This record gives sequence, C-alpha cells and structure tokens, in this order.
Amino acid sequence: MPSRTPPSPPPQRPSLFARLASEPVATQELDRRARAAARPVLRWALILIPALMLVVAGFLVVDVTRGIPEPVAPRHRPEALCFELERPDPRTHERLSPPMRIEPSAALLEGHFAPGETAPLALREVMRLDESMVLSESQQTVGDYQVSALWLDLPPAAGDETGGRHWLVLTWMEGANLAVCNFRFAGDRRDTSPEEREWVDRLLERLLVSENFQAGALPHVRLWVSHGRVVLEPLGPASS
Repeated sequence: MPSRTPPSPPPQRPSLFARLASEPVATQELDRRARAAARPVLRWALILIPALMLVVAGFLVVDVTRGIPEPVAPRHRPEALCFELERPDPRTHERLSPPMRIEPSAALLEGHFAPGETAPLALREVMRLDESMVLSESQQTVGDYQVSALWLDLPPAAGDETGGRHWLVLTWMEGANLAVCNFRFAGDRRDTSPEEREWVDRLLERLLVSENFQAGALPHVRLWVSHGRVVLEPLGPASS
C-alpha cells in the first residue's frame, strides 16, 4: 500500500520583527505611521500638561500665601497697647530692647463692676491684692480716661520656673469693664533695680499718650502675624 505523504504545515506569517528586518519600507511611510501613533499621545499631553501645571501652581500659591503675614486688628484697647510695643518706636524707629525679659499680656473684664467703681479698687478685687504687694501706685488723666499704674511684687506661683515677680500693671475703666495691661519683669528679687525702674518709665512714656486713650476708638495699630496666630512676643532676651 503506497505511503501517504504527510501534508505540509500551513505557511506561517513572518513575525513583525522579521518583516521589519526583511521588507523594505519607505521612510515617508515610517514617518506617517509614527505621526499617526503619536497623535493621540500629543493630544492628551496638550490637555494634561497645562492642567497639571495649573494644579502645581495652585499648590505653590496656597503654600506661599500661608506664609505671608496678615494684619490683625486688636480686639480691645489693652491688646492695642501691647501691639504698639511690637512696633518700632515712631520717633527713633528702633524696637524696644530691654536688658531683661518683659512679658506683656492684656485683658478686658466685661460688665462685672458697679458704676463709679475705680480701676485700682476693681483690680485689687480681681487679683486679690493686699497692700504689701503694691510697691508703688500712680494715677493720671490720659486722653479720655483715668489710667492707674501699679508696680507690684507678686511672688511666682508654685512650680513657676520662669521667674519674674515684678509686674507693671496699667488699668482703667471703660464703662462697666475693667481694662488691664500687664508687663511681667524677669527676676526673683523683691527690691527693684535701677534698670527695672528705667524701663518702667520708658514703657509708661511710650504708652500713656492721649492718642491711645480716645473714647470710642482704638489706636491705629496692626500686628502682622503668620498662619493666623496672634502671639505677643516678650520684649528683651528670650530668657532671663
């Protein structure tokens, strides 16, 4: 019985690499194919790259603006006086640089005082002062207010390691409200030093001016702060 010749396998199509290596292709055709393949990529790139640049620019603008200081207005007159000390002296254009650390603070105690009550008496009630704590006291008319200046000796509370027992306190009444501006001086001795007395006089001279005590209007002062945080920085060195 005659043998049968096995059928030959169907011819296989050359691989793409083989065809590219063996079949001549015109350079213009290659250019056309390349441009056709790249056209969708270019189209998406023209859309996405500008959008990505806008997103990046937006993040940069937000980051930069967060660090730009913003002007913050004082809430009340005592805070305005503390803001005033953060600025250079308008006469000398120099910042206050005492040799000791002075920590400012401000408060307005609203509506707890009877008509006609004086600021020194109200302050004594609020701070529970006895006369042994008052080293000196003075009062003068400044603008539309009677302003009292008390120089106090307040021993630091238990656990207070920052020191500073001498306080200059400015106080006055605004209607039924008690306004208080405090300046705590570093140091742990009861008797006052010549430098402290000098700086008490300088602070009073800077703050007790009629422009700062006009009824119905706060001093025209702003504090420039970053990230929305208002912090009254101490005057003088960072630590005693």
